[in-house]
Order: sequence, then structure tokens, then C-alpha cells
Amino acid sequence: MINPTSDRPSRPVTARTAPPTFCTLPGPAYDFSTVTDEVVDRAVLGRTWAGMVVEQALLTRGNRQYVGFYDTARRMVVAGRTLGDASEWTYQVLPTTLGWDSHNHIALGLDRSGALHVSGNMHNDPLVYFRSAPGGDVTTLRRVTNMIGPRTERSVTYPQFLNRADGSLVFTHRDGGSGDGVTYANLYHEESAAWTRLVDRPLFDGAGSAADPAATWSAYFQGPTTGPDGRFHLLWVWRGAPDAATNSMLSYASSTDLVNWTDHRGAPLATPFTYGGGDVVDPVPERAGLLNGNAKIGFDADGRILITYHKYDRAGNSQIYAARPGQGSWEIRQISDWRGRWDFGGFGTINFHVALLGSRVLRNGHIQVDFVGYGRPTSIILDSDLTPITQCPTPPLPAQAATVRGDHPGLRVNIGHDSGDGATTATPRGRYLLRWESLDANRDQPRDAWPTQGSEMEVLLLGRR
Repeated sequence: MINPTSDRPSRPVTARTAPPTFCTLPGPAYDFSTVTDEVVDRAVLGRTWAGMVVEQALLTRGNRQYVGFYDTARRMVVAGRTLGDASEWTYQVLPTTLGWDSHNHIALGLDRSGALHVSGNMHNDPLVYFRSAPGGDVTTLRRVTNMIGPRTERSVTYPQFLNRADGSLVFTHRDGGSGDGVTYANLYHEESAAWTRLVDRPLFDGAGSAADPAATWSAYFQGPTTGPDGRFHLLWVWRGAPDAATNSMLSYASSTDLVNWTDHRGAPLATPFTYGGGDVVDPVPERAGLLNGNAKIGFDADGRILITYHKYDRAGNSQIYAARPGQGSWEIRQISDWRGRWDFGGFGTINFHVALLGSRVLRNGHIQVDFVGYGRPTSIILDSDLTPITQCPTPPLPAQAATVRGDHPGLRVNIGHDSGDGATTATPRGRYLLRWESLDANRDQPRDAWPTQGSEMEVLLLGRR
């Protein structure tokens, strides 16, 4: 068993002297034999941009499946097919072209009429949004200039579509910049083909706090994610400036309808969420190792929210923590015991040396917390009390999925998860993944050389034969 505490004094290892394996040294082996899948189906869509990593989209709903990706000319392309009848992919090239910005991910959504909604290729840019006719034929996708109006859609980042329990479609986005942004939520009405605000106030507002009225922040959130309890779970951090080291204040809220929010005890919370508001899980200060995108929502074997995240311990070492609701307050456990530090900061898209991937409950009730440390997929196994059992290499995806095939130096495999039927559980046929290869992020700066031929964009179905 590894020691989950690190309160004893020690000299932190700086980023200059830390070995690249400080967080990946393995403990005892663990038997993952019951969780291994294989590739049971593979569909190649074409070739995709590989000059830097940017998130691309997969959505499966019933027998319809859609992929949003950038082709080798960096044009946004949406492809659709019907599962189960050997149909070919249908493609639609959209009039928007990717630059060198890894923020510019693609988001897909389906409303109750089956119309497909597409947004993406924005980082503090005017809204980019397309909508198809009912039924979801990708060749009917047409650009719609605004959802609500240009006043709050001139500087858009982080588009996201999600469906409520009644199937209604909601769209969230940030308006404004890092350190000074407001997040809105819109609701789509099929009968009028129009959007309205879900509520007449933002979801997040980074205006000043009572302690510092002149300060501004922007919220970086994960979710809302539907849990085993049928509720939406939302997790966020606040950033005080474009510098990635200024993240702070890990916070949480839950809702059944994305309108009325509560803390983990069920007490009402008011929106918009402002700095220090919501349900504060861990009041991590700035420059203490908290990073947007590196705090993940999961659930334990009893269906309780389980949050995993990265911050520095009291000695200044990088550590992974797990938090879940306890008796009245949050139960927080340090689940790693590392001697070393990933000291990050600066501007633009950074490469995560310690990247948390989330957690899942194994068939024996143990919890598997996955991360990539300096390029090595690694897992920490917890018992039901959140006590670490071991840290060990993550069981690999099948070689057909995990092995780099391209010959350009620096290529990596990217895996995109299904945002539709397979968002939280596998479909009856297995679980669908999106796979492609690219170079890493480059702080959103152009490169002199990249694989101009791109890489294969493919949908994989993982399961048991």
C-alpha cells in the first residue's frame, strides 16, 4: 500500500531537477484482466489535421452517429452515418478554417427533432454555429449568425451542447477572455427554431468579489455531467489572469434541470456563480498547483460524486487528491505520495506533464484513477475508503488503438470520447471512441514543420467479441 500522506517536511524537487518519472514510479502490480476490451469494429472517415492537438467530436444517438473534425486543409468537416445498415458516411465541409489554436474544439448536439447542431473553431471569436434540418442530414447544415444576439457572442470560447432529461437542448459558452469572462446557457425551441436564455442571468460571472470588488476572474468548468442519480454535476475553478498558474478555488454544484442548483448537501445555491460562491470543495489559492482541465468528475460505487484533481502539497510537491461528500463537509484525501513538482504557468495552450483523465469503479468495487505522467499512462487504485492500494501502469488500449502509426517525429495518439449514448456508459454494442494522431499543443503558435499528410480519423468500437 502506498502512503497517502505527505505532511512530513521535505525539500520539494523543482521542475529543473525533477526526474521525468517522479510521478510514474510503479507500486505493486494490479490484476486488470476483467476490464480489457478489444477493437471489434473500425471505420475510417478520412485524414485529419495533425499539426497540433485540438479536440474533435463524436456523438452517437440511437442508430445515428456523427463526427466533427478538421481535415488536412484545416476545414471543419461534419460526417454522419446510420449504424447497423452498412451505410457510408455522408460529409459536409463547413465554411470555417482552423488556425494554430488548440482551444478551438468542435461541439455537436442533437435536439428533439433530430436536427444536428455544430459549433466550434472559436477562441475569443464571434460565434461559429451551424444547424441542420430536422432529421440530422449533415448536407443540410447551414450557418446561423447568432443564437441570442451579437452583444454576448462577439468573444466566444468553449462551446458545449447537452440534453436535459426531457431531451431539450442546452448550449453553454464563455463570452470574454481568460480572467475576465461570463458563461451563458441557452435553450433551443424546436417549434420556432430559435434560442432563448435558459435563465435571464449568466451561469458564471467573474466580476469582483466582496473582498476585492475591482478584481475579475473567469470560470473553467467540467460538466455538467449526468451522474448515476440522474442529476447534473458541475465542477469548476477560477482563473484570475491568462497565466495558467492563477487558477484557484475548486468548486461544485448539482442540478436536475440546469436552472436550480444545490450544494452537495442539497442546499440551494444562487446563480450566477461568482468567485468564492457555489459549493467550495477545496479553497486552493492561486499558484498552488490547481489547473483548469485537470480536475475531473467521477462517481464512487455508491453513486456519490468523486472529484480528482492536482495541486501542490504543503512541501511543494505535485500530488493528486480525491474529494467526495462526507459528513457535512467534503472528505478530501491525498492519494499520491510523490517527491517532485510539475511547476506550470504562462500563456497559451500548455502541454500537461501530469494530466488527469478521471476515475471509474471497477467490477470488484475498487476505484481506478487514471492520469498521464510525463507521457506514461498510469493509474492509482483506491479501495472504497479512498485508501490507495497501488500505483501502476494503466492497462493499455488495444494495440490497434494505442500504437502510433505515423512516422513524423513527435506524433501522439488522441482519443475522443462519445458525447451521446456512450457519454457515461457503454452502448449495447460496446463503447465508441474517436482516434487520430497529431503533434502536441504548441502554446498556440505556428510550427515550421508538421505532418502535412495528416493522420487517419477513425471511429473505433471497443468491446468483447
